[in-house]
Amino acid sequence: MRIETVVSFISSYNQRYNQSFDDSLQGQLQAIFTRLNEPFMHLSSAFKKELDLLLASLSQNIKVGVVGQFSSGKSSLLNLILQRDILSTGLVPVTFKPTFLRYADTYCLRVEYMDGSDELLNIDEIHKFTDQRLSDTKEAKSLHVFAPIKLLKKLTLVDTPGLNANELDSLSTFDELSSFHALIWLSLIDNAGKKSEEDSIKANLELFSDKSICVLNQKDRLNDEDLQRIMHYSKEVFSKYFSQIIAISCKEAKDKSTYEKSNFKALLDFLENLDERSLKKSYIKTRLNKLLQILDEQFVFLDNIYDSLELILSDFESFLSSNHKHLEEKISILNQQILLNLKTVAEKISKQILANIKEKKAYYYKEKSSLLHKNCFAKHEYNLAFISSDDAFLAMFYNSDVLSKEFKKMKKAINDDFNRCKDEFNQIFSFLDEKLLLFSSRYTNIQPNSILQSDAIFSTLQSFASSLNQLFAKDFKDELFKGLLELDLFFEKLNLKAFANYENATKLSLAFFSRKINASKSLYELDSTEFSLYYPSLNEIYERVLTELNVHEFETLLINKPVMLKIYKEYIQNFKALILQKLDIIKDKKAENSKRKQWLLSVRNDFGSLL
Repeated sequence: MRIETVVSFISSYNQRYNQSFDDSLQGQLQAIFTRLNEPFMHLSSAFKKELDLLLASLSQNIKVGVVGQFSSGKSSLLNLILQRDILSTGLVPVTFKPTFLRYADTYCLRVEYMDGSDELLNIDEIHKFTDQRLSDTKEAKSLHVFAPIKLLKKLTLVDTPGLNANELDSLSTFDELSSFHALIWLSLIDNAGKKSEEDSIKANLELFSDKSICVLNQKDRLNDEDLQRIMHYSKEVFSKYFSQIIAISCKEAKDKSTYEKSNFKALLDFLENLDERSLKKSYIKTRLNKLLQILDEQFVFLDNIYDSLELILSDFESFLSSNHKHLEEKISILNQQILLNLKTVAEKISKQILANIKEKKAYYYKEKSSLLHKNCFAKHEYNLAFISSDDAFLAMFYNSDVLSKEFKKMKKAINDDFNRCKDEFNQIFSFLDEKLLLFSSRYTNIQPNSILQSDAIFSTLQSFASSLNQLFAKDFKDELFKGLLELDLFFEKLNLKAFANYENATKLSLAFFSRKINASKSLYELDSTEFSLYYPSLNEIYERVLTELNVHEFETLLINKPVMLKIYKEYIQNFKALILQKLDIIKDKKAENSKRKQWLLSVRNDFGSLL
């Protein structure tokens, strides 16, 4: 069953993406578009629609846009081509929707509305939609004028809203420019060569040159000398933008007697001689290059995002390296401080124990050795060191709280230093966590800049950014908690066996010396010539207290084989290992993006060789 499923999938894939096409322009474009539409490219539905429209444009008429300022005579010019006064003319902006002039056996009008509906009407009803002074009509998206004009079999003329009529119409016109195969740039001859017009042309350079003509209207208003002067100047300014620059008079073209003088035929000749195949290829090349540029910008944008995430990890690694020695020194100083404080505790206890060792008179009886004093005993007096463990302990810790206060103060200082060390651990993680949170918040809700960019790819980016805490920060946070836990366990051990144990250590030390004094007393009284009385020195007491406080054990853990330094070094090493792991994740993302970029480059190369 599984094999059948795989075979079915491969068959469906081959039918969809491994198709063969003929060598015609349409076939070659279909092959390129199919390659571009590979599943891993995740093209948006809008992008796919654009490709379909480009392919469909091969079988459609070329579109020639008529562009100019309002009242430059666009509607008059098109009425001449239509051979009827269909489009409204006047001194106020009238054409406010793109109007397409197409071929049909009879004159008629089709209106496309903003709500998606359309309607076929009598041609005389066009004024309802082309006059901005009439606002009670349903909002139209575009108008399609059909006329039995032979020229329109070859091409579709598009009347655009006039430039400078208002900002909205100007924007609408510029949006339409990219959909034209060729252009008629219409200007009043009095305005020819003005900077405002040249600026508009420069903004759309790829739409001009060999596929456009500059038409200067109302030449009838000038004498021959002025006409030649303006034409000379216009050619100097505009010749680099247009294949031709001609002067016409729509007014003269309306009258048969002045038609030849109007030079209107030069415009018709330009339109009739347009090379459809060349224009279609050029149009597809321009449009497809723009589409591919949008994809390329999308992939560059993604690379920049992943680069910024790599930079966060790189900065973090540099931060670890630059702060490594600094924190090591802090921990080493803390270790020394803890050991010093433990020894200070031992020293204070030792001095107090020594201060509580007293002397007292003691005696014992010993049988006389002479024959004359047989069975007689002699009394021997001596001075004996004496310490009362209970009384001494009470004197040190209950009758006076001076020592307890000093120890608590010392313990608090060490605890504060230890917490500062833990704060350093937290700050190391916070350096990264803050940057990751900022990255996540910046890209979790990111949207494509254009509907032509991939929703699927941006959705994946959103998911990646929103899961950054789980994918990245969590592992670093776990290492932080592990390091802090190990520090706490060590400090708890230190606290229980040393700082919180000073009273018990004192009791044990007092008991030890009391036993040792008593033991020496017994031996001394047994044989004073062989054994001596014991009197503890300050150094002996100090060494004993160090033992009871486990200071020698902690000296190894703090200085010789420093546990906290080991914990810190493992913490840093684990962070660096995690950085490498996370960089691998980013590299995989970039590799996936690079694969798409390389695929796009190969498609672009194939497309370039075709056109």
